Amino acid sequence: MNFFKLNKISYLVFHVLLGLLVHFVGEFVFIYFAIFLALGTYWLIKNNDSDFQTLTLILYVVGLEILFRMRSEGSMYDIGKYSVIFFCILSFGHIRINLKAWPYLAILLLFIPGIVLTVNTFFFEIDVRKKIMFNLLGPFSLIFASLYTYNKRISLQRLNNILFIAAGPLVSILTLIIVYTPSNKEEVFTNTTSNFVTSGGFGPNQMSVVLGLGVFIFFTQFIFNSKEKIYSLVSLFLFFLFSYRGLITFSRGGMLTALAMVIVFCFTIFKLLNKKAKSKFLGVFSIILILSASAWLYSSYETGGLIDKRYKNKDAAGRVKESQMSGREDIMETDLKFFEENPIFGVGPGIGGMMRGEEGLQGMQAHSEPTRLLAEHGSFGLIILLMLIFVPIIKYFRFRQYHHLYFFPFLIFWGLTINHAATRIVAPGVLYALTLLNVYIQNDEDEDTVSRK
Repeated sequence: MNFFKLNKISYLVFHVLLGLLVHFVGEFVFIYFAIFLALGTYWLIKNNDSDFQTLTLILYVVGLEILFRMRSEGSMYDIGKYSVIFFCILSFGHIRINLKAWPYLAILLLFIPGIVLTVNTFFFEIDVRKKIMFNLLGPFSLIFASLYTYNKRISLQRLNNILFIAAGPLVSILTLIIVYTPSNKEEVFTNTTSNFVTSGGFGPNQMSVVLGLGVFIFFTQFIFNSKEKIYSLVSLFLFFLFSYRGLITFSRGGMLTALAMVIVFCFTIFKLLNKKAKSKFLGVFSIILILSASAWLYSSYETGGLIDKRYKNKDAAGRVKESQMSGREDIMETDLKFFEENPIFGVGPGIGGMMRGEEGLQGMQAHSEPTRLLAEHGSFGLIILLMLIFVPIIKYFRFRQYHHLYFFPFLIFWGLTINHAATRIVAPGVLYALTLLNVYIQNDEDEDTVSRK
């Protein structure tokens, strides 16, 4: 089956129905994920990853992971990250890893000293495997996805099609949280803290991230599919819905990230247009501005002005909160303290959370991946962080002939998300890997004639 030729409206309707089914029959999410893994494996092997099967599957996992977690009650919590690693390893049997991707193999090796430190020091005191995997599965999934995507050539049209397929589970999530949320506003909106009710009972921080991603995807779908009248209207409607539902999670990180992605994307594409096309683009962009303002005003009305206070960092009574980052700065300060005290090897992966108890932050896990890398991996973590930042940037400026319109939005998504949600979910790692693609502007039907590495 060619997923790239699916009827778009039918595909979205299917995922609306999936969201409803998962809401009313939560156990079905286990069956659906199992079917996805089985069919995905068959699809990839049958086609030898000749048509970006792996890329499609790992992007689909981005949303499916959250849908699964919402109804799995904590069991098989990291199946999304394991799935990304599994599909990438499976693809390596059909494609060769580009040798220029060696920095990501080096990053894998740089994690070893910290792992050895944790194992040798705490082997008899804690569940070492669980501690290590909780903190390193996210980075590992990023590395395997990066090894797959590095220097892989893909047309802009094909990438847009794959992003649309990735949006399917996001629509299911949107459907689920809409049905889950009670209609009584007084019951739902009582303060300016992150709202679990409007997040479908799931973590608002992570929910805000995937809803923000939905905002960006349907914004770009509207930009690139404006000639498809019905679908473009559906994209605008979903852009509004994702914006509104993202705002009322009261978790700011994901929505501010989406805003930054949209602004940078518009700036990037605007520079490439001629004078006539720029005028048309400004007209299209004005529609997005109107919808964005409408989403904000509607959110303000529905929440009784609480959303305005939230983004001004105020409580329900209008008093400015002491913390600008909901207490995350305290965790980051302890991470930097651990790094200062253990500058070479750090304290070891998974140990930072244990040591914070001594600092009065019992049970608090890192929300910032950069400071976690410093605290738990020391100088090796600093090298890892610098490599993750500069490898894609250097590659981008070396291959300017590829018009990778998504490069900076995806890099921003990764950078901002890991600073407030660490690598709790697989999304930032997978989108980071997309920055390593060689994206060219060419008709999709001509792509089969282009050899890919």
